Amino acid sequence: MNCLTRLFAVLRVFVVAIFIAGPTAHSPALAQETPQEELQDNTSSEVSELVTRALEANVSLEDLNILLVPLTASEMAQVVEGWQAHLRSHLELLSNLNLDIKVSSDTAAEDLRKQLTLVQQTNKSYLDNFQTAITAWQGKGASPEEIKPYQDYAYAATAGALRTTDPKTLMNAALDWLTDTDGGLGFLISVLTIMVAIWALMLVARLARRMTIRGLTRVPTLSKLLKSFISTAVFWAVMVLGVLVVLGLFGVNVTPLFAVFGGLSFILGFALQETLGNLASGLMIMVLKPFDTGDYIQVGSSSGFVDEMSVVSTKIRTFDNQIIVVPNSKIWGDIITNVSASETRRVDLVFGIGYSDDAALAIEVLTKLVAQHELCLKDPAPEIFVGELGESSVNIFCRPWAKNDDYWTVFWDLTGQAKIEFDANGISIPFPQRDVHLIPVEGAAR
Repeated sequence: MNCLTRLFAVLRVFVVAIFIAGPTAHSPALAQETPQEELQDNTSSEVSELVTRALEANVSLEDLNILLVPLTASEMAQVVEGWQAHLRSHLELLSNLNLDIKVSSDTAAEDLRKQLTLVQQTNKSYLDNFQTAITAWQGKGASPEEIKPYQDYAYAATAGALRTTDPKTLMNAALDWLTDTDGGLGFLISVLTIMVAIWALMLVARLARRMTIRGLTRVPTLSKLLKSFISTAVFWAVMVLGVLVVLGLFGVNVTPLFAVFGGLSFILGFALQETLGNLASGLMIMVLKPFDTGDYIQVGSSSGFVDEMSVVSTKIRTFDNQIIVVPNSKIWGDIITNVSASETRRVDLVFGIGYSDDAALAIEVLTKLVAQHELCLKDPAPEIFVGELGESSVNIFCRPWAKNDDYWTVFWDLTGQAKIEFDANGISIPFPQRDVHLIPVEGAAR
């Protein structure tokens, strides 16, 4: 019995020990759950504190933007509601002051107008915060149907406040706005700053174009047309990028502009297919260099000196100083004759003499004229020979060589001198003639 009594006592102590150790064994789990609950409580308290701080009447617009970042859509709705209430209270105060101004004396009205001006300034800051909260709420997922009543209230409140405000107060507010750095004066400073920035941007673009031209002059294989195109492209690229940078510095969101440019490029690609074809042809002409500025070319029915070339057309100046504008696709798709491609050019002259005249004497006269002309080249040697027996004359071909710039001078000089020398040597230059023989018909009336 004593043994059994002792055994039961030991078992009782063991059970009590297990019972006491049980909660201790589970204490880590409880320790893990307690911080999570505390974290949730702290998070909810922090969120409510953020909403409260975002609804403080004296919060600045910059601080409000920071406070709105962690808030959820439901919390943003509370902020919007709160700022609408702030705005409404000040609009109510504004309406009461306008009513008091109407029934007050001049001295009291002036004091009320001063109060009204202060209320309007506060009302403007409230309206800015209200609209900022609406925009942030929209970014957090608010639907247009949820936002529309608040936006309508903001627009209607602004218009109504301006419409019902005392005219003299509005005039004073307008004068204050004109002299305020955040109003008219600030706007004027911004405009002047933008003008100075654009002027500086143009200087930078011109400097970039000048440096581009200087760098391209070291590449002799490029044509003048391609150099001009590249320098112009650099100028406008710097201008466009600079304008985007200036707009970004002044707070303008330039991201939507890229989407607009993308849509416009897609539309213009269909609308300006022929222009794009001219652009591609112009680039091919600039790269492959079939001609350059100052060259005398013949394209189709047009001929003259190349004055300039744009991405879509080429200007050709004729001898009588007419300007012909030819689309680049017409030039690239036709046969191009570049008369100025070589430094020298052969002058092709044809002189007709009578069949009864001495052809050898005519060749001797022309050989002497070519040898005496200072612009006719000795190398390559000139060629003078009887080239054709025509219907009315014996045609002598005279083919001296001259530099490109001297071509027409040699052509006109030799033509005039040959006429004088042929007359002096009794060599005739016949005109077209035809012998007509009349054959009488038997039995015809005479």
